[in-house]
Amino acid sequence: MKRIEKYGIFCRSWEGGWSNNPNDSGGATMKGVTLTTYRKYCKEKGYKRPSEEDLKNISDRTWNAILRWGYWDKIRADEIKDEWVAYIFVDWIWMSGVRYIRTVQRLVGTTADGVIGKNSLAKINAMSGEKLFNLIWKERKAHFERISKGKNAGFLKGWMNRLNTIHYGYLKPNGSKEKLT
Repeated sequence: MKRIEKYGIFCRSWEGGWSNNPNDSGGATMKGVTLTTYRKYCKEKGYKRPSEEDLKNISDRTWNAILRWGYWDKIRADEIKDEWVAYIFVDWIWMSGVRYIRTVQRLVGTTADGVIGKNSLAKINAMSGEKLFNLIWKERKAHFERISKGKNAGFLKGWMNRLNTIHYGYLKPNGSKEKLT
């Protein structure tokens, strides 16, 4: 199984259906794809501007394309040698935004410009995969704890439940007894 397919199984297991929670800054969301992201994707591809109704009916094919376009390829996940680092990294930017590319760049000691170029990729690949995975995991946990105030307070348990199923060596899809290794 390709890495992106494995991550897609994991990610879809955690993403529900339709949501438009007023406390969620992501706004209208279907299967983890926000309307804002869907509109950016469609604009870049030259497709018509999608409505909320279009988002509610997003196809699996489009969902997969958005995963690759907006997240997987942004971190060059296919070029990250350690698959577990790729999974925890892409999951963070899927959940929290591409701005956290800079955090990972700081963790590996490269210029935090938000673009995974050859230097960032070299630093990521030069580091022990397990060490980097653990650094990213701890930073994500601290990030969730920092932002789980006010309107975000109700999300911390869910965020941590998901994070606690991402391990160095396996992913555990939501509601499954099986591990993706």
